[in-house]
Amino acid sequence: MRGARPSLLIVAGTRPECIKLAPVVREIARRHTFAGIVVNSGQHVEAVRRTFAEFGIACDTQLPALGAHPNLTTASRHLTRALVGAIEHHRPSLVVVQGDTLTAYAGARAGVQAGVPVVHVEAGLRAPSVSDPFPEEWFRRRIARYAQHHFAPCASAQDNLLAEGAPAQRVHNVGNTGIDSLRTLLAHGDVRRGHAPEARTQVLVTLHRRENWDGKADVICDALIALAARRPELTLLVPVHPNPRIAPRLRTRLSPHPQFSLVAPMAYRDFIAAVARAALVISDSGGIQEEVPHLGVPLLVPRTSTERPEGIATGFVRLVAVDRDAIVGEALALLARPPAPPLPFDRHAPYGDGAAAARIVAVLESALVESAAA
Repeated sequence: MRGARPSLLIVAGTRPECIKLAPVVREIARRHTFAGIVVNSGQHVEAVRRTFAEFGIACDTQLPALGAHPNLTTASRHLTRALVGAIEHHRPSLVVVQGDTLTAYAGARAGVQAGVPVVHVEAGLRAPSVSDPFPEEWFRRRIARYAQHHFAPCASAQDNLLAEGAPAQRVHNVGNTGIDSLRTLLAHGDVRRGHAPEARTQVLVTLHRRENWDGKADVICDALIALAARRPELTLLVPVHPNPRIAPRLRTRLSPHPQFSLVAPMAYRDFIAAVARAALVISDSGGIQEEVPHLGVPLLVPRTSTERPEGIATGFVRLVAVDRDAIVGEALALLARPPAPPLPFDRHAPYGDGAAAARIVAVLESALVESAAA
């Protein structure tokens, strides 16, 4: 415990969670109402440490590395037990989880088991089927059952939660904290957006989601190789996710081709700079669907559906079937399309104006006052 202040235990286990929780951690520190306790769950130990360090944040508690587990069930049990221990040690007022990861799900379960209210940041995103994408969609829906405070990143997410029966007074459309991080980075001026699009010849590629493992990864690699053959002036930059189900396939299939540059996962600042320089991004990631409209870069998403329809509505994001010819055709169409100006950070932006963290902490401060008065 840290003095007499109530505390928030903030749980992160992956790089995207760090990027989207960093603004919340910094806002907590700025306001001084709560003590923030940052926990590295052990899911991706070094990635969490490095990513938080980019934002000047050090983890207060490091849990044991997750290691290899035969399936999601055993991994979830391991993480949940470890997080229950951390909650019982720190005795926070609230447990904060973000998004749809294994860590977020385990953190929410741990909060319930330890009797501590759960706060869900980026709540209410929904794909059409509970099984696609798996396990992310299943995690999102289960976390909603555990959480007491739901912070939706957009209007459709808020609507989803209300339709599922979440109490209206506990659901808040605050915007996405990932946009907070992006806006702060761009404000520093060392990453430019919307510049010289006609000169861009780089395609940025990321793949990691479970739905694109194994054979689907091969199909996407075939499409990328065909795209490179059709457009020999292109270079394809591929930050390789460390997951052993995807990394060896990418290296084996793409490394022999001179137009491809396979690199280690990039720091947040470097990655956003690479996106801003790209002619096209091809990625199955979720967060990048929120970022590209503000960078003025088209994105091709090789997935059957997305929980972020607002990105598609901007015109910057396009879904494509995991099919070689479909991917090549859509990529060529996007490369030929005239550039569009980046979206501004304002109240009309689909995922908020970049001030979500301040809204979240303000709501939690009010909730604390209400709880003390009850």
